[in-house]
Amino acid sequence: MEISDTALKCRFAIIKIASRCNLNCTYCYVYNKGDFSYLLQPKVMSNDTVDSFVLQTKKHCVAHNIKEFIFIFHGGEPLLAGKEFIQYFVDKVNLEFSEITTRPRFTVQTNAVLLDKEWCELFDSLKISVGISIDGPKVYNDQNRVYHSKKGSYDDIVKGINKVKKYGKSSLGILSVLNIEIPPKEMYDFFVDLNVPTVNILLPDGNYDNPPEGLEDDNNSLAYSDWLIELFDLWYDDKSKMNISLFKNLIFLILGHKVSADEFGTGTTDALVIETNGAIEPLDVLKICGDGFTLGDANVNNTSFDEALNTPLAKRYQLSHKILAKKCQECLVKDICGGGNLPHRYSSENDFDNPSIYCPNLYKLISHIQNRVIATLPEDLVRDSGIVKLEFTN
Repeated sequence: MEISDTALKCRFAIIKIASRCNLNCTYCYVYNKGDFSYLLQPKVMSNDTVDSFVLQTKKHCVAHNIKEFIFIFHGGEPLLAGKEFIQYFVDKVNLEFSEITTRPRFTVQTNAVLLDKEWCELFDSLKISVGISIDGPKVYNDQNRVYHSKKGSYDDIVKGINKVKKYGKSSLGILSVLNIEIPPKEMYDFFVDLNVPTVNILLPDGNYDNPPEGLEDDNNSLAYSDWLIELFDLWYDDKSKMNISLFKNLIFLILGHKVSADEFGTGTTDALVIETNGAIEPLDVLKICGDGFTLGDANVNNTSFDEALNTPLAKRYQLSHKILAKKCQECLVKDICGGGNLPHRYSSENDFDNPSIYCPNLYKLISHIQNRVIATLPEDLVRDSGIVKLEFTN
């Protein structure tokens, strides 16, 4: 499928302000999935790189009449860059963007172990929303989210979450990597007990060359969909005010709304990654496809966002929900699934010309959610909308 280059734009930047981390999570796509390009990066982004990046962002927003641009502080562990760096970065953006109509928004994704009162107050003053990674109850979180010494991080993460609640007014969300060893009811109760407004769940990163746990010998295993379906039913029946982004996005898509996400939908992904040296890369999770897989020549010092978006890998990522494998093109839920997350489709044999490694799981999950949503809608609305019940066979 060919789409004009002018259709591509960036509305989200994942900014790797620190290239090292004080944790060593076993599943980390940056450090523990075979890519060593982080060793080529400065440990912290320089102010000069910030200046170049902000100017490129400003030019892009003006050229494409972008109404809102989201800056996502990421890493590594972004708090390792320090408070002065964050202050400088936000001040630079606010200064440059005061001359244009685009509204900047800021968020930080942190492991929370460095959070203290001063960090929370800084985030409040700069209007930075906070995302914190934690993978369930202590016994499960500490299997994977560990320090370099192998010590578990759970207690320190919970302290960080409580610091944000106590000292901060920033929006707070939780991010968890799905662990099929955790009973879904235990995980749901854990989310409820955390008492945060937003939760997101990520499928473990894997592909055909390096399958995720449970799919090593059987790509048709339904362990992930069965787990998510049980969690969905607990959440849906609870009528909770908690927003589980994965489920809400699928419901919106089923009802015909547009959703911009790496995992689902039919839209362009609209995101770029900026490394600490200023390199402009596509989705960082693509690092699981091989050592140096995301490396290229684009850099904020010499490359516009338009040029970076049209490098071959970045363009493939931007259009990942439009360029689908043959099996996906013929699928009843392709407009909801969108082929799934691009890194999960990769194989050294076929490149990205595969369904997601999670394909049967995604189909079963979407079918279940669609059927449950239909059951709650008035018959005339279901008839007029054209939404139909789905049958799953594997």
